[in-house]
Amino acid sequence: MLKEKAKTKKIAVFSILFLSIISEVLLISIVPVAKSQSGAVTKPKEFYFHNIDVPVSVAGVQTKYIMNTTRWFKFLTQQQAFDNSFFKPVGLPKLTVYFYMYPNFAGPVTANGTWQIFVWVNSSAQHPVGFTVRFYEIGVGGGTPIWDSGAITPTVTSSGNPNQIDVPVQNYNLSTSLNHSFSPNTTLKVEVEINAGSSSDIRAWYDSASFPSKVILPVEDYARPVSIKTYTVDNLETNLFYYNWSESQRKVIVRANVTDPFGGYDVYKVNMTILDPVNNPVVDNVDMTRVTDGQWRIHYAHTYEANWTYPDTAMLGDYKVEVWVIDNNGYYHNLDYGTFEPFIEEDSHIFTIGIIVYYNPAFLVVDDVNAPLPKAQVYITWPNGTTETLPRYTAQNGFINLTHVLPSYYMFTILWKDVVVLQKTQYVDSDGPYTLKCQVYQLTVDVLGNNGARIHGAYVIIYDEAGVGYGLETTDVAGRATFKLPTGTYEIDVRYSSEYWLTVVTTKAVKPSVSMTSSKSETVTLTDFPPAIWTTTGFWLLMILIAAAVLAVLFVAFRSRIPIPRARGKR
Repeated sequence: MLKEKAKTKKIAVFSILFLSIISEVLLISIVPVAKSQSGAVTKPKEFYFHNIDVPVSVAGVQTKYIMNTTRWFKFLTQQQAFDNSFFKPVGLPKLTVYFYMYPNFAGPVTANGTWQIFVWVNSSAQHPVGFTVRFYEIGVGGGTPIWDSGAITPTVTSSGNPNQIDVPVQNYNLSTSLNHSFSPNTTLKVEVEINAGSSSDIRAWYDSASFPSKVILPVEDYARPVSIKTYTVDNLETNLFYYNWSESQRKVIVRANVTDPFGGYDVYKVNMTILDPVNNPVVDNVDMTRVTDGQWRIHYAHTYEANWTYPDTAMLGDYKVEVWVIDNNGYYHNLDYGTFEPFIEEDSHIFTIGIIVYYNPAFLVVDDVNAPLPKAQVYITWPNGTTETLPRYTAQNGFINLTHVLPSYYMFTILWKDVVVLQKTQYVDSDGPYTLKCQVYQLTVDVLGNNGARIHGAYVIIYDEAGVGYGLETTDVAGRATFKLPTGTYEIDVRYSSEYWLTVVTTKAVKPSVSMTSSKSETVTLTDFPPAIWTTTGFWLLMILIAAAVLAVLFVAFRSRIPIPRARGKR
């Protein structure tokens, strides 16, 4: 009796498999590549329903029901698919199944057009059936959905009667038109309700090559190369290489930045071809290697690399790098139909192989107002990464010069008063001159007396916050002294000594907390100069002279008013 039951079960399972294969062959309903209303190209991206062994955290819940772009089906036999299918017994009104996008969206994704859910369903007998679908966007922590499509009655097509379920497993295509943009680090929850009434049992099949239940989304975002760059063997970015470089230098390193909003797991392959100036391939369809590590499976951006070592007989001219990115859908589409299209994206880049040229570049080091910066310390890091241990010094006109150097990137570290005022990488492809503008600012100090007159010959000293002297200048005939200072806060100390009306006057004035983030002028007034005139020796000497003169005049006048006695003769 047990043997008969087992035999009957096997016959039923094989009958289901046979009829389901016929159903899959007959049901052809794939969304073609199209353009959305926004003008972006949409592609019918397929996400298969899976049952994983270890639950994952998604949308704030632990679940083993996920969907992604792989066909790594768990149920390898018909019996496994039967044993693990979703089942509603007689007596319950309906069967509801749901799956989550996992990994979460790694980048922004817009799905615009016909959304389709393919489910494989059967029953123990023929019954009318109805379907309802619903879509949600949910954040990492779960909670209230970010977006809810609401319950939707879809358009249903099937190889059989779309309004009935029967013993053979049939593939039902549930389609509806929607437009929604998903944000990074969120997920899509797909919910399908199958209602055949309480008098019917329902079985929903998935995660099997025989019953590949899935969602097809018309997405405008997918795996693609976003940039291609070329580098020398010294890891310097450049588009110019030379045929007469040494053998160790004749290498073109190509790096492609690839993004996939579904995560790195969805990138099946990145290939590269390099065409010479007459369009002959010198590198033909080689695989590029992913060089980014970490949690690359769930990340958005990835770097892929491939190299070409070229001979000294390489043709001179422009070379074209072509990079193709194929995602998982492209891989499976090629297995099924013999082409990766439309799931392949391309980008290109041009570099040149020429004859090496040497230059004698000049570099002008200037301050904030483009005035030459003499005697600045300059350290150069060469293209091979070597940094000079001893500094070069700019000339009085602010220039430094190099001789017989290759076109490449050179890094300059410039110090002024032992402070780094510029770090800059400069690409050299001529004799220049190249201007290197530093964070050095001009401080102009105007020294005035308390009467507003400009003071010539005053000493102006600049101190930093630590009290270290940064400069000493004497004011010119305009009462002005100028300093070149790096960013910082400074103190201006003015000292002046002079003879005023025969009196030696010594005075000083301090202006603290002068912040230098741009060139500026500051005025310092000597409040004690000039002193009150009546406090000077010259004033009192003048007063004494004036008093003496007045006394002399008075004395003369007085004397002129006294009569002079006459002499008397003898009698």
